[in-house]
Amino acid sequence: MSDANDGIVRVGESFGIGNEFTGVRVRKVWTRQGERLELSVPRRGYRILLDAMQLEIVAAQEPEKFSELFARKLGSEDE
Repeated sequence: MSDANDGIVRVGESFGIGNEFTGVRVRKVWTRQGERLELSVPRRGYRILLDAMQLEIVAAQEPEKFSELFARKLGSEDE
């Protein structure tokens, strides 16, 4: 996906976080609408830009909520 499509005007250095199951690249980007955190999973082609409000919502979640999301994404729970 092209940065121009997201209005990205500047990017910071990226770094990776990984384990035996996956790897994620993280970097701060600046768009015409403000700062965002870009998360990408190159192996799967996933990518998302999150602003401060969205990150606050993620940070406020209980760990159990992520377990529910994992179960749904992996198909081990009826939707």
